[in-house]
Amino acid sequence: MKAGNNTEGSSLVEIIVAMIVLALLVTGLNACVVSLINSNQASKELSAATSAGNQLLEELRRTSYADIVTDSDVARDKYIRSWTVTESSTQKKIVLNVHWPLQSPRHSIELSTIIARL
Repeated sequence: MKAGNNTEGSSLVEIIVAMIVLALLVTGLNACVVSLINSNQASKELSAATSAGNQLLEELRRTSYADIVTDSDVARDKYIRSWTVTESSTQKKIVLNVHWPLQSPRHSIELSTIIARL
């Protein structure tokens, strides 16, 4: 048998290189999974904040026209909802801002609607 012609199996160096490549792939995959989980959580928060805002807009639509005024409140112990009402002769424009989390708001969305005088 000639020297350098090893056909009986993998050498230790080849196995170590393969393990390093596998470790790098697993690390990259792990980073992707963590990013996906964080993105999913942010999406849930945005959806819940939008729902809290839409709920308030529906309440304001059911409120007497004269009672619709600028105000703010806290919804679900998590979302700060503040709205501004601008009135013209035949309608009121409501601009609603929802901020979260409650202790130190870092995120916000803005929703708006127009309510006509009947």
